[in-house]
Parts: sequence; structure tokens; C-alpha cells
Amino acid sequence: MTNFEIEPPYGLLDKILTRIHKEERILVLRRIILFSTTLIISIIGFIPSFKILASDLSQSGFINFLSLIFSDFSSVATYWQSFSMILLETLPAVSLAIFLAVLLILFQSIKSLTKNVKIITGRSQMASA
Repeated sequence: MTNFEIEPPYGLLDKILTRIHKEERILVLRRIILFSTTLIISIIGFIPSFKILASDLSQSGFINFLSLIFSDFSSVATYWQSFSMILLETLPAVSLAIFLAVLLILFQSIKSLTKNVKIITGRSQMASA
């Protein structure tokens, strides 16, 4: 006959919960490091991608065509279909896609970083209370 009514050692639950919280904190700290690195890289990449986009917009004539909306709106309204096709043809799609990708990564890393920092600061405030 075996006795299945063995009691766990005193304080085992506290040790397990402490270890779980420690592992969660380590995971959050790793995420903070990852998203901080991603944020720094995306900030560094933002400036060149913006310069490339601005250069491509001016070289393609997109800005000149776009300014027609403000200077000669009646002609644009008359020939709006042709005008929209001209705008689409002169739009630098590759540099715009690169710029938007860098911008998306920048915003996502800011969002994730603030979320994980809130987790860490929330836990440290809860632990001190």
C-alpha cells in the first residue's frame, strides 16, 4: 500500500511563484532590449529612407504634378482621370514602400517597447506596495 497523501514542503508554492515571476521578468527584459535595438536601428534608417523618398519625389516630378491641384484646380477637376494616372505613374513606389516599412517598424517598436516598460514598472510598483 502506498500513501498518496504526501504534503509538499512548506514554502514550495512561494518558491515556484517567485521563480515564475523571475522568468517572466527576464523575458520582458529581453523584449525591452530587442525592441530598443529595433527602435535605434529604425531611427537610424528613417533619416536616409526619408532623404531617398524626398529625392525620388522631386526627380520624378510628382511634387510638380501634385502642386497643380493648388495652382490650377479647374484643369485638374476637368481632367481628373488623366491627372490621377499621371500621379500614379510618377509616384516612386519602391522608395515610398521602403520609407513606409521603416516607419511601420519604428512605430511598432515604440508600441512594443512602451508596453513592456509598463509591464516592468507596473510589477516593480506592485512588488513595493
